[in-house]
Amino acid sequence: MRFRVSDVFLPSQEELPAELSQSSEMDGEVVDFSDSGLEPRVFAVVRISGPQTIVIPICRLEIVQTNSETN
Repeated sequence: MRFRVSDVFLPSQEELPAELSQSSEMDGEVVDFSDSGLEPRVFAVVRISGPQTIVIPICRLEIVQTNSETN
């Protein structure tokens, strides 16, 4: 998955590494989903590096093909 740093819901922008600009794009792997009130699966929990995860609205994710999917 790919997304813009500016679309991250949690943690707050202040808690993200300072070297990431709002327009930076990052890749990650969806590891879980989260609801929003009565709406199921509105957010994705995405692993971005090591044990670090972020929460982002599913509608803001872009699917990207990995090398293992092309073989």
